[in-house]
Amino acid sequence: MWIKEIEISKIRKDGRWKVELFTDILEKKSSVYNMVRIGEIVNERKENVKPSLFKNREFNYIGLENIVPMTGEITSFKPKKGEEIKSVSKIFAANDILYGKLRPNLNKVYLADKSNLLSEGICSSEFHVLIPDTKKVLPNYLRSILSSKYIQNYVYYMQTGSALPRLSLKDLYQIEIPLPPLSVQHELENKLKLQIDRIKDLREELNLLPKNMLIELEEVTEKGLLI
Repeated sequence: MWIKEIEISKIRKDGRWKVELFTDILEKKSSVYNMVRIGEIVNERKENVKPSLFKNREFNYIGLENIVPMTGEITSFKPKKGEEIKSVSKIFAANDILYGKLRPNLNKVYLADKSNLLSEGICSSEFHVLIPDTKKVLPNYLRSILSSKYIQNYVYYMQTGSALPRLSLKDLYQIEIPLPPLSVQHELENKLKLQIDRIKDLREELNLLPKNMLIELEEVTEKGLLI
């Protein structure tokens, strides 16, 4: 059992009551590199658009359902006409990071760069659209950190709302992450890209397996040949 006194002014200033936000229950990450708050290395992109005003225009629209958990790949994507998108959407540009704030435990974090399907477009308002300060942090490194178990441990305690839990931008900004020099980030980024490419290749191979199995079955039953 532990006890801690908290000034009522701090609770009023924060505007909510959640025990974990006023304690040291969350373990700090130990690192040989400097720890910085996420809010010190990113800015929020605030531009938005109401697609329904442009009924026949096609938009590259990303919803939470279009992001693969953890790896941040695009899935089941196709452009949508403005009339299909009912709510105001956020705009994103190259090198922006889309962080899923609704049910953040689903771990949906997308990097809009040229190696991915979409480097610009619009997205659901259930994303935080972050602009990395590339003088301090490389986008791919940051995306990987944001989808790491370390961040997920924070998210578990900091999200609010029971039925539809969300992580506020304010709370996301307060989380500290290790920030290596850019030279080290470059090395890590190259290794991460190789791993991501391998994941994509393995997934493509897995998707082809059912078709290849049927082809082999047909060859054996029709010609008696084993491939």
